Amino acid sequence: MTKFYLIRHAEAEGNLYRRAQGHYDSNITRLGRRQVAALAERFRGERIDALWSSDLIRTRSTASAVLKYHPELTLHPAAALREVDVGCWEDRPWGEIARTDPEQYGYFVREPERWHVPGSEDYGRLVDRLKTALLELAEAYPGKTVAAASHAFAIRALAASLMGRRFGDIPFGDNTAVTAVTAEGGVLALESYADGSHLGGLSTFAHQGLAGDHKGKKANGWFTPLVLPGESEFYSRCYAETWIASHGSLRGYAPAVYLQTAAQRSKADPRCLEKLLYEDETVGLLELDPDRGADEGAGWISLVWVDADWRGRRFGAQLIGQATSCFRQRGRDKLRLHVSQTNAAAIGFYEALGFEKTGVSQGIGGPLYLMEMDIAPRVWSLP
Repeated sequence: MTKFYLIRHAEAEGNLYRRAQGHYDSNITRLGRRQVAALAERFRGERIDALWSSDLIRTRSTASAVLKYHPELTLHPAAALREVDVGCWEDRPWGEIARTDPEQYGYFVREPERWHVPGSEDYGRLVDRLKTALLELAEAYPGKTVAAASHAFAIRALAASLMGRRFGDIPFGDNTAVTAVTAEGGVLALESYADGSHLGGLSTFAHQGLAGDHKGKKANGWFTPLVLPGESEFYSRCYAETWIASHGSLRGYAPAVYLQTAAQRSKADPRCLEKLLYEDETVGLLELDPDRGADEGAGWISLVWVDADWRGRRFGAQLIGQATSCFRQRGRDKLRLHVSQTNAAAIGFYEALGFEKTGVSQGIGGPLYLMEMDIAPRVWSLP
């Protein structure tokens, strides 16, 4: 008998930013790195004979947990262990998908055997792909124990099949949750599903409040361009609120100048100035400067605003996720922004997402920290 430990990857950008990421290659987050460290301790005393993972960055980064106490192993990446391919949904906000394609979104969540969008992978083929991969590994490692890092939807689909239950009747496992499967005589069997006991206070579900979202729903937003000059008053109000939060007053604030600059950017590229909405209510605003820092491979964020009534529901992270997506498509490998040295709340927010202070400059209202975050997709290994 061969035993498998199927590991869901650590928290990745798609989980934090609330975006669809099947085959899209994204990094794990700061919380995800802490989850990997906890996972390493989970496997510290386990016998592991072989280590495999999907070939995507988030799973390969997660698999480094096993290598910490089993350095003799070699990580083998395999496309057969990938997440389901979500086709035309890749890297789109979940809120946008639910709004523009509610029927298919509902199928994906509850009845994926009925789900299909352009370019997507058939649910039955996904299950067959995973079963075939595990049975082939069982033949290669008879009587051994294999750790394999994979993905939430894929593991859930496999577990549902092995349990003889509907996909919608069992929950997603948390990030780095471990599912045990055995293989003997060409037959797979489920021993346990989605054990996250090693996480302690590092649960993604707990950190993101996914068990108790606003009105019982996940707080997934969607983006639409801010239209100028029609929404000039709204833009200026958002900018003024952000200025006061950063500088304590409106001293040095030049609304006409900022409005004109925003209008020019949005006319050239509507993605440079976008509103974030939850259902039909505007909850945030994002402004990007596509030229500043371009010669250094950086993407510049000029404005991040979240309505005071909607703070604390992860909408700020979704704004940063949109900026990451926009600038990655432009070939940038880092994000930059300025924050007032006196704005402790904003500094803490950006640091929690992975930004670091890299310099200080003098702004109109006082000293500003230059903060930067690496967004280049790359495998992270546990030290």
